[in-house]
Amino acid sequence: MADTNSQHAGSAKTEGDGISYRGIVVFVVILVVTTIVCELIVVGMYKMMDAKSQTAGVARAPMAAPAGTLPPGPNLLLNEPANLQTFRAKEQNDLTTYGWLDKSAGSVRLPIDRAKELILERGLPSRADAPAPTPATDVKK
Repeated sequence: MADTNSQHAGSAKTEGDGISYRGIVVFVVILVVTTIVCELIVVGMYKMMDAKSQTAGVARAPMAAPAGTLPPGPNLLLNEPANLQTFRAKEQNDLTTYGWLDKSAGSVRLPIDRAKELILERGLPSRADAPAPTPATDVKK
């Protein structure tokens, strides 16, 4: 049977794996130092720009809004469920009560159930000068 042991009795020297562990360690150290230096440069630049913007000699742009004011709408909704509940209550009120849409023009708002009853009683409005509908012709043969 063949000998599977990698070290033979006559040879003390074996082949290495070809990896330079010293090179890997040097690379990692250089990478970490470079990353830290870059982070320090970026933090320093941000602090410098912040200090520069905080100086009293910088005038605001003429079109800029005063500090602390909200931008023009539409703005973010901070309490969406309450806004939705208010919207649905208003819509329900509009659909179930009488009211004026435009008092000067005489436009009123009717409850939806009453409007349906009036449509059934009076029918849909139609134009007087509309042509009479033509009977449909049977295309099937």
